[in-house]
Order: sequence, then structure tokens, then C-alpha cells
Amino acid sequence: MENTLVITIVLYQTKFSKTPSYEYLKKIINEQRPVYLFIYDNSQKAQEDELFHKENVYYVHDETNPGLARAYNAGAQYLAEVQGELMLLLDQDTLVEEAYLEMLCSLKLAEDIGAYVPIVHSHGRQISPLFSDKYVGRQSELPKVGTYSERIMSINSGTVLPKTTLTSIGSFNLDFPLDFLDHWLFWEIHRLNKKISVVDYQLEHDLSVLDYQTISSERYESIIRGETLFYQKYDQDKFYSHKRQLILRTIKQFLRVKNRKIWRRTLVEYRSLMKGK
Repeated sequence: MENTLVITIVLYQTKFSKTPSYEYLKKIINEQRPVYLFIYDNSQKAQEDELFHKENVYYVHDETNPGLARAYNAGAQYLAEVQGELMLLLDQDTLVEEAYLEMLCSLKLAEDIGAYVPIVHSHGRQISPLFSDKYVGRQSELPKVGTYSERIMSINSGTVLPKTTLTSIGSFNLDFPLDFLDHWLFWEIHRLNKKISVVDYQLEHDLSVLDYQTISSERYESIIRGETLFYQKYDQDKFYSHKRQLILRTIKQFLRVKNRKIWRRTLVEYRSLMKGK
């Protein structure tokens, strides 16, 4: 018997038909499988698509652009309504192929697994998942396929959450509307003593926030606020490491990043945290 899967995809200023996974999603939706598609559109204007009229597709437009957390909460509510067993989180920039969706439909679920995650690559290197027992950075160790009780962090997109996990966490944390929501999610899953299953599948994702040369000052503001909140309020054991990382990052950004607002903002954050100690 197949799992009932709800795919929750969040859009922003992008036509659904232009997303890299569109044709694969369209195919599986048209096959009358136990698969539902929940689309949360944060764009300024609503859009139309032939799939929006399918019985197993639900489209929501929210011009206020609240980010990811509220969209995922709405997706979780939809999963409860259709009595789904798994929710796949999907960004508009992630290429998810039919084989991955087929795998999820036939996945044998285990009660002690809090999340199923693929191996995700961006621009030729693995960006997710990462071991997160230490401060997460470029030097973090990379788990292979398998099941882990150790702390692991994975990006939102591609992550699959059983309904039991969604019930246990209650709701996605609105304190992290966009950035560091994934860090909070996997911190919470570990706190619940759930394991992480790294499945034998690889996805491609365009993670633009990896490049300080192209990131906007507004997006960097969101990242650094979410980052500090996470280490101040939740993963507090790494707060000292976070402060140390900020000063090292300031120096690197001063030397390498053309947008001078970026390194100045990092320095301001560092000084603010040092004053508060």
C-alpha cells in the first residue's frame, strides 16, 4: 500500500510552470496516485495553471509574503485534512524527479524516524545534510546514506516529514519566517529523540545564499537575524562559536565582498552580541 504524500511547494515571483520540477509534479498528479500538491504562492500577483483545477491540488496566494513557516503550517493543515502520511517540503529552485516521488510513495515508514532527507547538491558540492553536533559551516562533516541518531541538519527543500513529526512539533516556528527555519526544525526533531534517515537519492538545488557576492543586503539581514536568534534562544551551546564565527566572517567579507554593507552588518552584529555577552 502506497503512502499518501503531500508535496508542499512555496513560490515567490516565479511562475509555477517555470519551476524545474514542474513536469515531474504534473506527471505524478495526473496519474491519480495518492499524491496531493499544496502550492503556497508568496508572489505579488496570483497566477493560473491547469493543475490548480485538479481535485488533488490546492493553490493559495498570499501577497503579504510571510515566508516559509506560515506556508508550511498551512501545508501541514492540508495534510491533516486529506489524511496524508508524509509531507515533502519543496522550494521553487529544487529539481525533484519522478524517481524520488516514487521512492517516497513506497517508503517503509518507521516510528522512530523524524525526517527522511536526500543528499542535496548545489553548484557541484554537497550542501545538505550536515552533521550539526558542532557549529555548522563549510568544514562540517557530511553523512552518507543511513539512519542516524546523531544531530543532523538538512535544508528544508527535499525534506520529508511524517505526520507524527508534524504532530509532535505542533507547528513551524514563526520566529523563523524564512532563514534558519531548517536549523530550528532539525534541532526540534533531535530534541524529540527522533532519528534522521538519509535516503539513497540525490537532488539538485540552486542555493543562491551561498554567494555573498550576489546576495542582497535585505536577504543577508534576514539570515543574520535568524542565525543569532537560533543560537541565542535554541542551540545555546554554540552561541560562543557563533560570536567567534561572526568576527572571522567580518574579516573575510571585508577582503572579498564588494558590497560593503555586508561586512559592516556582520561587524554590527558581532559588536552587539559582545556588548550583551
